[in-house]
Amino acid sequence: MPSVFSHAIVGSTLVACGLARPRATLVVLGAVLAVVPDLDVVGIALGWGLDHPLGHRGLSHSVLAAVTLAGLCTLAIRVRSPERRWRIWLVLALAAASHGLLDALTNGGRGVAFFAPFVDTRWHFPVRPIEVSPLGVWSFFSRRGLEVLTNEVVWLWAPCLAALAATWALRRVSDPRTPAARAPGR
Repeated sequence: MPSVFSHAIVGSTLVACGLARPRATLVVLGAVLAVVPDLDVVGIALGWGLDHPLGHRGLSHSVLAAVTLAGLCTLAIRVRSPERRWRIWLVLALAAASHGLLDALTNGGRGVAFFAPFVDTRWHFPVRPIEVSPLGVWSFFSRRGLEVLTNEVVWLWAPCLAALAATWALRRVSDPRTPAARAPGR
């Protein structure tokens, strides 16, 4: 799996880029939803193996879990417009689902149960450029953890920064209140 930092960065970026003028609380919620699936590591302490349906990268990493979590969060958010509520749900679902997608891009683990509980199969993508993160706090703060973070800066953080910059620039140009939108010749 990518580090918890990268999951949070990708989830918050999806919300920041996917919603027009997102509130800070929604951006933070996107980060949280992108990290929550890894709470399944509690299953290891409970004696569930990695292949258990509730084990690591099991049901909590599925599309069903992502859309359900996003739905529950969207119900808790006060939004008047049904169209805006639908958009918020969609972006939060993408943020939650990003966790499993990123895990399937790592070079370790047993795959992701995208369609649990309906299908037990676990998948990886054919291309897996992201280094798998060491489990445990002390393991992460090591030379191996630094190698993982360096890899994630290239494959995740830099693209997120580019997406945020592009989104900001497009919003700035399209907002009639900004000088960029009122430039001569427009």
